[in-house]
Amino acid sequence: MRYHIRFKEIRQQKGFTHKDLAEGICGMTTIYRFERGDTAIAAEVLYKLCQRLGVAMQTLFVDDDSEYALIDHYLDMLREYVYFSHEDLLKVTLQDAKETINDNPEFDMQYRNYERVYRTYTAIDLRNDDQFEASEKILLELIAETKNVNRIELEIINTLGDLYLIMDRYEDALALYHRHRERIMDFQHVNDFDQYMIIQLHYGYAICLYNSFSYVQALDVCYRLLIRIQENNSIYYLGKTHHLMALIQIALNDPEPAKEHIAKCEAAFFLEDLDERMEYHIQIARDAIEALAQ
Repeated sequence: MRYHIRFKEIRQQKGFTHKDLAEGICGMTTIYRFERGDTAIAAEVLYKLCQRLGVAMQTLFVDDDSEYALIDHYLDMLREYVYFSHEDLLKVTLQDAKETINDNPEFDMQYRNYERVYRTYTAIDLRNDDQFEASEKILLELIAETKNVNRIELEIINTLGDLYLIMDRYEDALALYHRHRERIMDFQHVNDFDQYMIIQLHYGYAICLYNSFSYVQALDVCYRLLIRIQENNSIYYLGKTHHLMALIQIALNDPEPAKEHIAKCEAAFFLEDLDERMEYHIQIARDAIEALAQ
């Protein structure tokens, strides 16, 4: 069932008119067009409408009444929003999950490590809001609690590593990557999400090695990273990796391979629709080309 149809059925079952439901949140026509399937609706608006209806937003997307099906759906949505960097959707889904699952004593919080995943993505949400200390505190607690080598542990390591990079704490990031080097380099992917996560880990590790002047080691990680990228077809990280390899070659005073990597960097970025991040990295590549030409 399409979620706009489910939304309409719930509204009618609850006895809300378009006017009653929309008041103070959005226009009546917004709800009317949404229920017809004519237009999408912003996550923040949908969340507020569901609150007024007294239902969890994610119940619109789940046809199975099982609580485990709902937990699975939340986990899938949270991972998708992290994967595609949908910060607003991540925030409202975390809030919705808290009200629907975390605050509900009937739900099994240990099911498929839901509670640990929720805390990891809460740390990502805090990081997105520049609340770095609070984010780090959660992640360090999670690492201390970890007992097994599994995909959730790698997610936690990846998130903490990214946090340190954002904070320019390269020494802390490098120490983290060194402690978990074997897992980062040898972890076998299970699905696309795992593969993408490992690509992020490799890239973060290579960045830290580069910033610590360990250029040969950084190149080795980059070459391993290119193999991962080919398996997963991640064009964005292909461009970033070739750019990093160009910078490493410049640091090694070897301009010819640097030029080759810059060209591959630009080619990779131009294969995708450009957003601000792409444009930023392309400009870095062009600046590097000019520096080599001098």
